[in-house]
Amino acid sequence: MVIAAVYFVVATAAVVSLARSLDRQMEGPRLRAAWAGRTTEARCTDVRTEEVQDADGAPFTVSHATLEFRTEAGRTVAFEERRRQLDAAQGDLVTVYYADDAPEGATAQAPTFGARRARELVAGLGCAFALATAAVLAGVL
Repeated sequence: MVIAAVYFVVATAAVVSLARSLDRQMEGPRLRAAWAGRTTEARCTDVRTEEVQDADGAPFTVSHATLEFRTEAGRTVAFEERRRQLDAAQGDLVTVYYADDAPEGATAQAPTFGARRARELVAGLGCAFALATAAVLAGVL
């Protein structure tokens, strides 16, 4: 029983750490702040393309749009959208999300349930798996 309890504590700590790391890697705090802020229309001022390789080494082209918008305070902000590949041409209008206190962290990525709750989903499912595994260990040992 003690071994199962120790396993559960260690596994839960590892899962929570993994969820936090995943959240930072996916830029979760910046995106949640932008989604909780304001929306506006941004104009695509430039499209930069680059040649990259997939996991198998096959080359493909990725484009990154530079978007420019004006905040409600009148400040003009330009940023390159790297999180999402847009099918925007120069001059097109795109909806962007930004936080009032950090408009340079804007994104054109629309909020989804999975993206907003990735950290909680990973932590919750991992803790549930750790609990189930600890229960099996407690029954076997």
